[in-house]
Amino acid sequence: MTHHARRTRQMVVGALCVVVPTLHACRRASPKLSAPEPVLPRIPRDAPRFEIDSVTDSTAIFRVQESRWIRAGMQGYAVDGAQRDALVARLTIVSRDSNTATALVTSQVARVKREHMLLVLEPVRPWWKSSRFWWGTVLGAAVGSLVTTAF
Repeated sequence: MTHHARRTRQMVVGALCVVVPTLHACRRASPKLSAPEPVLPRIPRDAPRFEIDSVTDSTAIFRVQESRWIRAGMQGYAVDGAQRDALVARLTIVSRDSNTATALVTSQVARVKREHMLLVLEPVRPWWKSSRFWWGTVLGAAVGSLVTTAF
């Protein structure tokens, strides 16, 4: 057996020694699944709330106030505040003007009413668009240049 063949065989045996016990442990750790459980979205408690102005069979119109981040295509949830924010419906924002936005009901548990609140999750801003990042960069550069020039 050549040196190259022996080296290849050792690498294969070594890889199997790592992979097989890992797969066996994963198989033993995973429980037997009888039926998949539905995944319910978690709506954060601090999600911005909007009052519903008017409701039709399939749409809800709400005031966006100063929330400039609301765009068409975003997802929203209608909740019943009297029932501890029970989910009433899921909505998709289809249009927005300066004061109001229109959301299309995509699925519902109960009929959406004006008494319900609309929750829309604010999109996460990328790290490079955060003012905290840029202030930290400027402060770090200033302290770094002071320390470098002082010594």
